[in-house]
Amino acid sequence: MIRPIIFATALLSSASCTTAFAPAATAVTTQQQRTSSSPITSLTPLKMSDSPDTPTQLKIQSLVDDNPVLLFMKGSKLFPQCGFSNTACQILQSYNIDFESVDVLADEQIRQGVKDFSQWPTIPQLYVCGEFVGGSDIMIEMYQSGELGEMIEKAKADMV
Repeated sequence: MIRPIIFATALLSSASCTTAFAPAATAVTTQQQRTSSSPITSLTPLKMSDSPDTPTQLKIQSLVDDNPVLLFMKGSKLFPQCGFSNTACQILQSYNIDFESVDVLADEQIRQGVKDFSQWPTIPQLYVCGEFVGGSDIMIEMYQSGELGEMIEKAKADMV
């Protein structure tokens, strides 16, 4: 029981561990270690960067703005390349809505860019009426509760 506690204490007090998990906090850590012998009491919190206006981010924004129902997925809606993307397609197809899909496997910049754009780490990603909804797990929950159906109906009305 003592060994895990000692290991965790050593791991947490290690500057290299701080560097690995919080690179922005390294300067604060190093400065505090030089000026004080007391343990580090606070670190600068990491902040996700705002989406820069890169060509990829602008392209993603344009896709989101131009398509009432948009699914970033692995593969196409006719041939999904992963189970989660397949589930997302089946849910959307159950509403008989014409949705647009973007194959992130065809473009690595879009694949990484959409994760940065939404600040969501996984694919698929659904956007309805310009709003990020979530991945397949959230789609399943919203489908079961009826909330996704309401969003889709609104998107259908906007399409007309």
